[in-house]
Amino acid sequence: MKLSNEQHAAVNYNGNAYVAACPGSGKTRALTAWIAKAVEELKHKNNKVLAVTFTNRAADEIKARLAESFTIENGRVWAGTIHSFALEWLIKPYASYSATLNSGYSVADEFETRKILSKLKSDKGLGFFDDVNTTFNRQGVVENQNARAEAVEQEYRQILSSRKKIDFDQSLYFAFQLMETRPEIAQNLSNIFTHICVDEVQDTQDLQYAILAKIFNESHIKPSLFIVGDENQAIYGGIGGKSLTLAELNAEFVGSNINQFTFSDNYRSTQRLVDYFSAFRGVQGGVSKAAHRNEQGIISFFNQSVDKEHLAEAISELIQTELNSGTSENDICVIAPQWAPIRSMTKKLITLLPNVKFDAPALSPFHGQQDNFWLIVSKLVLTEPSEKLFSSRVRWANELLNNLVEKHHHTRDLTAKKLLKVINSFHSDTGVGTKYLKECFEFILSELDIDLAYDLLLKEQLDLFFEKATSNIENNDGQYEDTVVALKSFFKRSTGIVINSCHGVKGEEYKTVIAFGLLKGFVPHWNDIYKQPIQVGLDAQSKMLYVIASRAKEKLFLFAENGRRTRRGDPYETSDMLNTYNYQYD
Repeated sequence: MKLSNEQHAAVNYNGNAYVAACPGSGKTRALTAWIAKAVEELKHKNNKVLAVTFTNRAADEIKARLAESFTIENGRVWAGTIHSFALEWLIKPYASYSATLNSGYSVADEFETRKILSKLKSDKGLGFFDDVNTTFNRQGVVENQNARAEAVEQEYRQILSSRKKIDFDQSLYFAFQLMETRPEIAQNLSNIFTHICVDEVQDTQDLQYAILAKIFNESHIKPSLFIVGDENQAIYGGIGGKSLTLAELNAEFVGSNINQFTFSDNYRSTQRLVDYFSAFRGVQGGVSKAAHRNEQGIISFFNQSVDKEHLAEAISELIQTELNSGTSENDICVIAPQWAPIRSMTKKLITLLPNVKFDAPALSPFHGQQDNFWLIVSKLVLTEPSEKLFSSRVRWANELLNNLVEKHHHTRDLTAKKLLKVINSFHSDTGVGTKYLKECFEFILSELDIDLAYDLLLKEQLDLFFEKATSNIENNDGQYEDTVVALKSFFKRSTGIVINSCHGVKGEEYKTVIAFGLLKGFVPHWNDIYKQPIQVGLDAQSKMLYVIASRAKEKLFLFAENGRRTRRGDPYETSDMLNTYNYQYD
């Protein structure tokens, strides 16, 4: 893997490193190269590299890049979110040491927790988009801004407790408490994970820092650290994300002596675009080294000139023009700063452009189920055996087997490849998607001799899987059918024009980016404006605009549409920073 001078210096530094990486500077490339180098340095067969990512999607990207560029023995790298790490390496093996967990527990998935919170918020007179915080700090405190939100959170905890369940936020707190009361747990983990890297560190929460620091600080032989982030892209402050300074990181990881490296070169965007988005955060001197750096490109702003009723038509015309000029579907992205308007925009664009493919996670029948056991099974069932997907399917099969072993199922010494043969041997004549999955799941359970009557958690996850999938299909308003062909399409390599939130495409890049909803209340969110100092809103606004604009390689279209109104009926205004940005738009 070829590295730039900036990347090479950080990856090959003989010490702990913090990389401050601007957009498009190749941080994932550097992180992947560091992981591969760390694997080579592992001294014992039980040692591993820990790669903590902010999303499952980012973890999958790192795994895919490692598989493409390096030959790494299975099991030498653990990559995933801190929540997944806490469950797999702390909660599951050490739950018996917790007074709360030792009598049994299960983990409530996103679908279940969202259902509970939605009902409680409605009962307490809160709106769907009103914020209720459920995250703990390291003292075990959950802070909410008002009494109604606090009441919702407390009743939510009572409901989960009555069901003997914990959510992902609780898993972090219990994981930290286990290491607090039994330091030998942290010491054991530091003996296993001798190299630790953290991606998107600016979005890390207080309790997440505490967990990672506990492993480092309790170790007798310190793990090596490689931390990557960009304070200018810290857009998760509303849910507790904290961007620590180098001094604060060194104080958190005691004796780490972390050295800072800066990636300032941009390999993504034209120089014109680099100059444009850098101004939002006052970043000076960013240099484009992209092959197309000197191209003019397009930077266009529609300020209150398009009504929201005609917005989809305007965006569809831009998309069609881009496609006609030779831009591929995969290189176009439609972004909104918040989730609220994405679903309706997606449906309209699909109707207006029936021959165009879209990659819209919000419309997936599997949306919101990334932590359900049966989603892993579905990936194996609905993907076709192929050379390109072989390594991914083997990885999923190993995840499935590990999960079954943890649930004390005897899998008859199955290997991943043998399991794939079992799954590949399934046949059904039905064309109905959910029916096909049910038949296949029953076939696999039978072949593995697993009786769900003796695994109520697995049975509960199965019921929730189909409840959520059916709900998603019914709510898609006919955008796709419940067919095997349709469901398989959602597990093919992402194809089509991406429609997502700016949070969902963070770290990604597209030739053409079309952003809408750039309005005060969306950018920044009302939570960063209401009863907040002016600087809080300006800071959140500048970071979000910086992230949105820096996704584009060559063309950027911005919409602050008119016609949207607040709950009180007041018209939404254009985001302040866009309104006052004196720029010569195309």
